[in-house]
Amino acid sequence: MDNPTDTPKRSYNPFAMFAPQPVGVSFDEQDEGEEIVLLLRAHIVTLVPAVLEAIVMFAIPFVALPIGTFIGFHLENIFSGTQILIMLVCWYLFLVGFILYSFIYWYFNVYLLTNERVVDFDFQGIVQQKTSYAYLRQVQDVAPSIVGFFATFFHFGDVIIETAGERPEFDFFSVARPDDVAREILDQRKRVEPEGPSGDSL
Repeated sequence: MDNPTDTPKRSYNPFAMFAPQPVGVSFDEQDEGEEIVLLLRAHIVTLVPAVLEAIVMFAIPFVALPIGTFIGFHLENIFSGTQILIMLVCWYLFLVGFILYSFIYWYFNVYLLTNERVVDFDFQGIVQQKTSYAYLRQVQDVAPSIVGFFATFFHFGDVIIETAGERPEFDFFSVARPDDVAREILDQRKRVEPEGPSGDSL
């Protein structure tokens, strides 16, 4: 695959897993002159377990009610038709909430590589997000890791970044093209190397 450094293409896809120079993306702590080189999300394959859970949850009423009737458990003898309808509505509202949360968690848990630092946005709830970063001058080692059949087949894995900052290790989990990500981090690290002492880390 091409090295993202050699690819001037900019990403316009708001749902991209691997987005070089994403258009229209910024963050609150971004410094003047700081440019986003890469935006990363966990590979879309990591959503498969949530999709399977949603399918099972959707099918449960269609399976459980006939089975209950078959074994002699008649729900309509315990609850009225209105109560059963309300329970079904609540169940599917819960399912919709589960699907939305799974998507939002995937969408907002992002990793950024800028021309100055690596940034980890950790989505911890609807109203809470933790941001951690380390300056590139603090980066000491970068190691990509692809483990397992699916990770190899779909080409995603972890990127472990060791730093000299307050947070000694950054983990980019299940990102697409981890080898290219590691290479780009090291390339950006070399570009800032002559600038002097390390900056402060959050």
